[in-house]
Amino acid sequence: MTAVLHRPDRTGTELQDSAAAMPERRASLFPRGESRRLLALPGLAWGLFRRAPATVCFLAAVWGAGLATGSITHGPPRRLSGYVAVGLPSLGHGYWWTPLSAGLWASSLGGYLAVTVLALLILAPAEHRMGTTRTFTTLLVSQAAGLLLAAGLIKLAELAREPLNATLSRESTVGALPGVLGVGFALSCTLTPLWRWRLRLALTAAITIAVVYMGHLEQVALACGAAAGLVAVALTYDRNWPWAGLRASQHEVRVLVGMLVALPALGILAALVASAHGPLPLSSLLFATPGLPVRAATALLLLLCAYGLRRGRRLAWWLAVVINLAVLGISVWVGVGRMSAPSARAARLHARAQAILPAREAMLLSAVTLLVLLVTRRRFDQTADARAVRKLTAALAAALGLSGGAFLLFSHLMRDHSSPRQEFGMPVRDLPVRFLASMLFSSRFLPRDPVGRLLYLCVFLLFWIVVLGALTAFFLHTSTYRDADSADRARAILTRGGSTLSYTTTWPGNAYWISPDGRAAIAYRAIAGVALTVGEPYGDPAAFESAITEFAGFCEHRGLQPCLYSVTARTRAVTQRLGWKSVHIAEDTLLPLASLQFAGKKWQGVRAAMNKAAREGITAEWWSYREMPRELVGQIHEISAKWMADKGLPEMNFMLGGLDELNDPNIRCLIAVGADRTLHAITSWMPVYESGRPVGWTLDLMRRNTGTVRGVMEFLIATAAQTFQQEGARFVSLSGAPLARLDRGEEPCALQRALDMIANTMEPAYGFQSLRNFKDKFQPVYEPLYLTYPDPAALGPIAIALGRAYLPRLTSRQGLRLLTTVRWPRTGRGPARQRERRRTRRALTRRPPAGSPAGKLAEPAVPGTPS
Repeated sequence: MTAVLHRPDRTGTELQDSAAAMPERRASLFPRGESRRLLALPGLAWGLFRRAPATVCFLAAVWGAGLATGSITHGPPRRLSGYVAVGLPSLGHGYWWTPLSAGLWASSLGGYLAVTVLALLILAPAEHRMGTTRTFTTLLVSQAAGLLLAAGLIKLAELAREPLNATLSRESTVGALPGVLGVGFALSCTLTPLWRWRLRLALTAAITIAVVYMGHLEQVALACGAAAGLVAVALTYDRNWPWAGLRASQHEVRVLVGMLVALPALGILAALVASAHGPLPLSSLLFATPGLPVRAATALLLLLCAYGLRRGRRLAWWLAVVINLAVLGISVWVGVGRMSAPSARAARLHARAQAILPAREAMLLSAVTLLVLLVTRRRFDQTADARAVRKLTAALAAALGLSGGAFLLFSHLMRDHSSPRQEFGMPVRDLPVRFLASMLFSSRFLPRDPVGRLLYLCVFLLFWIVVLGALTAFFLHTSTYRDADSADRARAILTRGGSTLSYTTTWPGNAYWISPDGRAAIAYRAIAGVALTVGEPYGDPAAFESAITEFAGFCEHRGLQPCLYSVTARTRAVTQRLGWKSVHIAEDTLLPLASLQFAGKKWQGVRAAMNKAAREGITAEWWSYREMPRELVGQIHEISAKWMADKGLPEMNFMLGGLDELNDPNIRCLIAVGADRTLHAITSWMPVYESGRPVGWTLDLMRRNTGTVRGVMEFLIATAAQTFQQEGARFVSLSGAPLARLDRGEEPCALQRALDMIANTMEPAYGFQSLRNFKDKFQPVYEPLYLTYPDPAALGPIAIALGRAYLPRLTSRQGLRLLTTVRWPRTGRGPARQRERRRTRRALTRRPPAGSPAGKLAEPAVPGTPS
């Protein structure tokens, strides 16, 4: 009991970090086993070989050929390259095997790593889902057809005398990426429509960037290999067309538009690390800059716009429109200038605008982007609150003023050290262009010394750092659109009915969604782009299913990911019918009061605690925190301060109440005081409503004084149960036992096993299992609590949202102490494990109390695919 009271003194539910899972898998890619064995590298390698042996053999052949021929760092040697690389020269010599032999080598170490990563991400799941024969048949067909088709297109371009492909006809390439990407499109047919759309969108975007911005033979072969994979899918594997199953919801439209805006930025970043020879090279859309950091800043600005568009932000839409209008205008200016100016003037113009693509390509992409933005403008209607707008405006104004003033000051101080010498007013006229792209069109004067040039560059580099930081904070900020009377309306709906944790929705910090008919409400917190609910819907039980559907639509419109946290089996069944995933996160502990009697051997410990309290002169008193005497309130604060100091770990919030939540007239406090009015312990109880009156009570806060008698907490809980029984309550909930689930015989998914490992790791810090063992003294009925979510790809943001909700004020010192407290998971064996299994069997044989939320709401889960 001591361990319980000094670590998990407050009860509730919590969820730690989790990892994304692939949808609709027949089985886990890695074999099931203990977490310690799974974390070992040999265990991972052996599990991968058992599930995807052909993929492992293929990678071994690629790396073996590279090591044997010394090709890892710079590709095959020149003598070997002529026989294994594919291209017009090798095919012209009759080397017909090169489209297949090229797949056993790569052009550099980065190519080998890319093939390895993509093989593990694409070939291994494809082999698991499609079978070895179908997977590697698709690989060979896509590889050979893609490279041959690429060579044919280059030959046609050469015959047509297309200047962009003049150098491609002399290139040769190696690599298996064309075949791997073809398998990726085939793999997409085995996924659910949502994941199918996402995988195809990601592959299409990557191929488009590679072809348009880099434009080598290898990138052209990627596009051709992907096309071959699509044809193979349509003819052999799935006769649905490649984009079958795509639904144009509001969220997906925002993602598509954001991806279109992000393509130039991704192309810029890709071309920064590789030579660019494609139709739209590095500087096709944005101004050139004299240094890599500022070039990356322009790309990051576009990526921020894309993220804002995905969230439906109106400011991101305006930024994207302004940027594309600027690029379109400059492209037209350059194109008209080149066509109308004499050759000498055109040469000067070309020297000044080296970083701008020939007008036709830049005009085309900017025009298409502008058209799409205008057509979809109604999808981007989300605005921030006034406080966020003021902070952004102040940051941008300060950055603009300081950087402009610094530039003018440096220009004045260095006027005698510039080449050529500055004319009067030149820095002022030059300032706007410098903000756009530093030294673009500004070679008229520069400081002679390197230090001066560095100062000129740093002024605008710092300006862009501030701009990007302010925009990032603005787009990450989530407005919850609170109504002035929403809290009162939600509290009125709460009295109609809810779960054992529904009263936590009344705590400060929550926003409320209320159904249009006013029959149900959902409390949530918008964190990191996730609408994290505080329990399940409450109100009229008949309106819960429609409320979940409407709340999901509300979140989609606001650019949020819905996540229902700590919900019962009935709500989980509703979300399963909607195609959502779920994971078991806690156990609700219910104590039926209809036939409660502390008699028999199983209640011996509780009776001993009550008798000991009587012998020590300790009595239980009911109080409202607002009416409690000051001396008792002071002792409560002193006990809490000692508890926090001794623990040294961050105090959790969200659905775990503290002293601030006690100041509520509906919260009842039961305290244990001695004959000298010394406070020994305190518990708080929240009501559970049905039809306007409390039918049950939920334990929230537990605090115990240091040095008090053992068993005082059992004494308070037993006394509270007897009091509620006399008042006619049907049940008492000892709240949730987080991350301490019972084994009900269900096959755990990868995410569930990860949560079990986290629970074992965090046991020394928060004592999840010790807390459940403490509650087991009261012979409760355990009912599972779940976390449900519609999109497995949002598990990362959900984990971040949960961490920030529970630990909003985590300090670095507390985080360090938390890390030093955890332990690695161990295999549970021996007598302790046997005792745990016996406790689990006893807990599962108990029935829920009649009339309790668990007894009324818990329904068999709808059969579906595990999350």
